[in-house]
Amino acid sequence: MPLKILIYVLTFLLIQLPGVAQDLPEGGEETLSKEDVRKFREKQKSDNLFFEANRAKLTDNPEKAFTLFKECVDNDPSNDAAWYELSQLYYTKGDISGAIHAASKAYALSPENTWYSMSLAVLYQNNNQNEDALKIFETLLKSDPDNVDYAFELANLWIKLNKPQEALKIYDQLEIKIGVNEDLSMRKHRLYLATGKSKKALEELENLARAYSWDSRILSMLAEYYILQGNTEGALKTYKQIQEVAPDDPYIDISLADFYRQLGEIEKATLSLKKGFSNPFLDADTKIQVMMSYYSQVKDYDGIEDDVAELSNILAEAHPNEPRVMVLRAEILMMGEQYKEAKQIYLRIIETDPGKYQLWENLLRCSAILEEYNDLDRDSKQAMELFPVQPIPFYFNGVANYMLKKYDDAVRSLTSGINIIAGDKKLTSDFYSIIGDSHHSAGNNSESFAAYELALKANPDNALVLNNYAYHLSIISQELEKAKQMAEKALILDPGNPYYLDTYAWVLYKKGDFAGALIYIEQALKAEQGSSATVLEHYGDILFKLDRKSEAQSAWKQASEKGDGSEFLESKVKEGKLYE
Repeated sequence: MPLKILIYVLTFLLIQLPGVAQDLPEGGEETLSKEDVRKFREKQKSDNLFFEANRAKLTDNPEKAFTLFKECVDNDPSNDAAWYELSQLYYTKGDISGAIHAASKAYALSPENTWYSMSLAVLYQNNNQNEDALKIFETLLKSDPDNVDYAFELANLWIKLNKPQEALKIYDQLEIKIGVNEDLSMRKHRLYLATGKSKKALEELENLARAYSWDSRILSMLAEYYILQGNTEGALKTYKQIQEVAPDDPYIDISLADFYRQLGEIEKATLSLKKGFSNPFLDADTKIQVMMSYYSQVKDYDGIEDDVAELSNILAEAHPNEPRVMVLRAEILMMGEQYKEAKQIYLRIIETDPGKYQLWENLLRCSAILEEYNDLDRDSKQAMELFPVQPIPFYFNGVANYMLKKYDDAVRSLTSGINIIAGDKKLTSDFYSIIGDSHHSAGNNSESFAAYELALKANPDNALVLNNYAYHLSIISQELEKAKQMAEKALILDPGNPYYLDTYAWVLYKKGDFAGALIYIEQALKAEQGSSATVLEHYGDILFKLDRKSEAQSAWKQASEKGDGSEFLESKVKEGKLYE
């Protein structure tokens, strides 16, 4: 409505109000006494002031409105409406005392006016004058006994005045009038709890649950309160009632699962979770949050991995197109070492949403563990393009090319990756480790050893580098004392590793300590299930040097059956002689 029209309408309304009319009696002022004329003109002035004050208020000019309303009450102290408006403006200015004074005037002039009463009561409460506010609400409730809002306000004031029994009397009187009601019952329940009357608090909830026996939400509140009270029998009975009332409500299954978890009945808890997770009416995000929260609170138990895997599978079947669900499923499959299945999920997610780096890293890890190096090469290249500042894809590409015997490509990717590693010395060492292995396999010993030196500079405790460096030195019989020290350190860092035991044995063999070599090679054979051809061949060589030739030939034969021995292995088997 345009402002001019609004002001016109308000002017019209004000003129119609009793005590605001400006009409003269028939015959004009001549028909009035001088005193009546004076009163009429004063009234007319007061009414005009009130109108102008309201217009200032409506046109967002509070300072002018305040001044004019103050003139109104100065000229006519009986103008209750002006006192009320002045009270509101005092409050807006932050003057609570002024607001209460003006509101009290309006209330005194027109105590039957509900707005004046409510306004003054609220101001009293804001000024912590709760007893004064209480008197007003008592009057209001007496004049309108069926007004629920008045009853609640009066009860709240009794509570503020630390008289909860008076509040409970009001609640009980109200309950007689309106019956059992959730809002009213919960107010009584909370008040009983606050005053230490837990039994009465329980009775209130039980009464409410009886009145609303069809409402699963209210029944759930009762079940939760039973749990707080340690009444597991009551809680279980109530949960069973909820399942009858709302058999398709998945939240009940989740609540039951948590209930059984607290009792330590994990099998029942898991069954409830499975039922809830199968329900399509429970959204995927809630299920994921529940699953994470639940297993963060459950101690390890036999079968936990199977339960987690089954729940994630149920979740995936219920929400096959939810990316978060599929990611969770893949991660759990990885935890269960089901890398092939996890890999397929990652491939499917990445096809539609290739922008999440962690999914790529997990995919690459799966391919590396599965030794699917062609896939690792292909996918790591794509990841390198998508995430050029992430070093891990470069590492996996280097590993893939090394295993595919594309050594130059391996060195190229790994060298590029090193340039983007931000201060991670262990990762830097791992990069140089594969560079060293690649150079060695390509026959570039000097470049290989230089890379190993850089790897150990970054991480002197890289056991794999210490082992490989020592072994490669022993193969060419160079710096054998250095090789021995590195092999010893590798074993200290990772005792019992069959490959490191084999390396140390071979270094001792190269140094001529055949008896010492035998001790460590036999430990390697015990530590390695299904010993490799290399370890068995080394065993035969050591036995031969110890003049145990028939045993040596037997070891060589076993190595030959394994395959992948040295170029001299078949000659050793046929002739029973040592070739180096």
